[in-house]
Amino acid sequence: MSLRLPFALVAIVIGLIGLALDFIVIAGVMGPPQNRPVWSFLVYYWSFLTNLSNTVLILIYLADLTGARWMGWFRDPVTKAGMAGIMMLVMFFYHFMLGPNLPDLPLAIDISNVLLHYVTPVLFLIWWGVFSPHGTLRYRHVPLMLIPGLSYVLYVELRGPLAGEYPYTILDPGFAPPGGTAAGPIGVAISVGVLVALVAIFDLLLVFIDGLIARRVDSRATA
Repeated sequence: MSLRLPFALVAIVIGLIGLALDFIVIAGVMGPPQNRPVWSFLVYYWSFLTNLSNTVLILIYLADLTGARWMGWFRDPVTKAGMAGIMMLVMFFYHFMLGPNLPDLPLAIDISNVLLHYVTPVLFLIWWGVFSPHGTLRYRHVPLMLIPGLSYVLYVELRGPLAGEYPYTILDPGFAPPGGTAAGPIGVAISVGVLVALVAIFDLLLVFIDGLIARRVDSRATA
C-alpha cells in the first residue's frame, strides 16, 4: 500500500490544526468585532509568512492528490522546491530569531508555533523528497524559486505604510528596539538581502538534492 495518500492527509490535517489555532487566538485579540472588519482581519492573518506559506502547502498537497488542472502551478516542480526553501526559512527564522524572544503565550499559540514552524516544514520536505517527481530542476530555476518570497516582501513593504502595521519587526523600517534607533529602509534592505541569500542557499541545495534523487532512481531502474 502506498503511503502517499495517508501521508498527505496527515500533513493537511496538521497544517489545518495549526492554522486554526493561530486563527482563533489572533481573532480573539485582533479580529472582529474588537478592532477591524472581517476582510481586514483576513488580510492581516495571511500577511504573516507562516500562515500564508502553510496555506500554500495545503494547496500543493491538494493539487497533487486531485490533479485539478486549475491547480497546475502548485504541482510545478519549481513551485514545490521554492516552497520547500521558504519553509526551511520559516523553520530557521523562528528557531533562531523569533522563538527565543517571544513572551509567554497562550497554549494554543505555543502548539500552533510548533506545528507550523517545525512539524509542517519537516513533513513537506519529506513529501518533496519521497513523493514528488525529481530530475527536472536546474540551477537556472533558482531565481524563479525566489519569486514567491520576494513577492511577499514587496507586498509587505507596500502594504505596511498604508495599513500602519508590519507582520515582522525585521520588515518594519520604523521599528526601534528599546534604547535603539529605527533600522530605516537601508536596514530593512540589508536584512531582506541576508534572508534572500539564505533562501537562495537552501534552493541551491534542493536543486542539488533533486539531481541526486533523480540519478538514484534512474540507476535503480536500469539495474
